[in-house]
Amino acid sequence: MPDSSRTNAAPANASRTNAFEAALAAVPAEDFHGSDGRAVRPLTPAAVTHRHLLMLDVRPGAGVLDIGLGSGLSAALLARLTGPDGQVTAVEIDAGLAGRAERLYAEHGHRVGVVVGDGLRGHPPHAPYDRILAGTTPPAVPDAWLRQLKPGGVLLCGVRTSGLPSGYAIARITVDERHRPHEVEVHQGGYMPMVAPERPEDVTGAVGPGQPERSVTLLGAHEAATAAGFLTALDGARHIEPSPAMYGDWFHLKDWLIAAGPDGLLEATVERGNGIGLGCLSPDGTGHAALVTGLHLIADRAESPALRVLTGLVRRWRASGSPRTHQLRAELRPSGDSWRVRIDTG
Repeated sequence: MPDSSRTNAAPANASRTNAFEAALAAVPAEDFHGSDGRAVRPLTPAAVTHRHLLMLDVRPGAGVLDIGLGSGLSAALLARLTGPDGQVTAVEIDAGLAGRAERLYAEHGHRVGVVVGDGLRGHPPHAPYDRILAGTTPPAVPDAWLRQLKPGGVLLCGVRTSGLPSGYAIARITVDERHRPHEVEVHQGGYMPMVAPERPEDVTGAVGPGQPERSVTLLGAHEAATAAGFLTALDGARHIEPSPAMYGDWFHLKDWLIAAGPDGLLEATVERGNGIGLGCLSPDGTGHAALVTGLHLIADRAESPALRVLTGLVRRWRASGSPRTHQLRAELRPSGDSWRVRIDTG
């Protein structure tokens, strides 16, 4: 007997793909990135916006909330995808951006309701929504966003996965009947931080004397001298070899290391670039550090204990199939009136 679910799935997926391509053709990115004489530099490239909208899986007739307008492109595409029976509401804290987008929507015939306000609160008057897109990263995921979704609704937003500077990702969150997280997927990438107060992170930082462009951020509360010692060790690195995770692979290794959470995890910017790695102290208090970037693996010396631990972790990552960020296990943990994303290696 044929598998009817598989037989029917292809046309449905093809139909949604065709609808999405039609929306892209009807909403040129150029309309929002400067055709009005006021160029808005897109912090998120149009191709990334397109990919995230596909992940959101917006259907005709849906009610959608778009938080953080930027150039206004994403809300215009959402209006096309939801069609005449849908409703798209966009919340933007910057009145100038909101007004510009509103004029462009009127000019090009896009049905988007624009609200000037604090996106952290969502927009209760039009809730519940089938989908919420937040093209920004809040300090933590507001519970208000989950509560304004219908059961089975989907939120796509930027999240913090770590206190490290590059500890950002994109989360796709589906809620259950109680408006609590049901499924959580974390994908490589990130959005700019929201204009919102940040909770102090449990990190220790140091910058190079007279060289503020050289820096290190060490997870956890440590003596400032410890972080400074790791930066000195990396600045004077005597061991350099090609990176074990070059170019695009580095981002997935970085997220895997955050998920693994080894002691001494750090991120640093040194002469040879920005990377993630480890620092450790020898019994006499000497700081040892190793760092992997998209081009190099560097360490204070070839026999560095930090290098030994870091290369062991890289072997573990490779042995487990060099998992991509979206293959990591992710969950939301309550934190007051918000939720924090935690990832682990499973």
